[in-house]
Amino acid sequence: EIHRNNKRRRQHQQHHPRLRRHPFYSFNLFNLLRRIKRIIMTDSETPTHAHGTNSALDWIRIAVSLFLVGFSIVIVLALIATGNTKLAQDVHPAAAGVILWACIIWMSMIEGGQCSMVGLPPIDRELYKESHPITYKICSWGHKGDNLDRYLMGRQFMVIFVNFTISLAGAPLAGAQVLGLPSWITAIFLDSGIAMVLQNVVVGQLTSQ
Repeated sequence: EIHRNNKRRRQHQQHHPRLRRHPFYSFNLFNLLRRIKRIIMTDSETPTHAHGTNSALDWIRIAVSLFLVGFSIVIVLALIATGNTKLAQDVHPAAAGVILWACIIWMSMIEGGQCSMVGLPPIDRELYKESHPITYKICSWGHKGDNLDRYLMGRQFMVIFVNFTISLAGAPLAGAQVLGLPSWITAIFLDSGIAMVLQNVVVGQLTSQ
């Protein structure tokens, strides 16, 4: 089955030479990582990776990461609830909270959709026509002509717009204090923008990608 799918993909690329010239296909991070892994591993080695939980250190890393992301979300929501963001101050805290998370969810759709739209052109659409009919219809239109290039350009402008709106809704005002946190914690997470970065990047970008 793998050999048959690879053969179909090569035939598809031969009929669509434009795909081979596209920079997103000539350099793919996932393909690069797979090649490095094949170089490192010998024939006698077998992968034992289990979703990043091979050792106690992995569990500690995951716990710390979850704590930092959760803490960042809590203090950003606390900022909004106390009216310490621009949108919460000018409009209403509830509206700012709804807009913030609507934009984060929208961002996750944009980022996940980009990976799918860029990664699927070399794959024969007939392979997933029946199992994923919506994906088939979207890709049939999105991969036609120069539509993919147009999508990528429009997607970049959309990311700028969404990030700008997220910043209005969740970025702290000057001198904002929440939850009685010490000034050094406030400086690290709020003044530097680390809380917003962890929230937006982890929840809205990396996970869906």
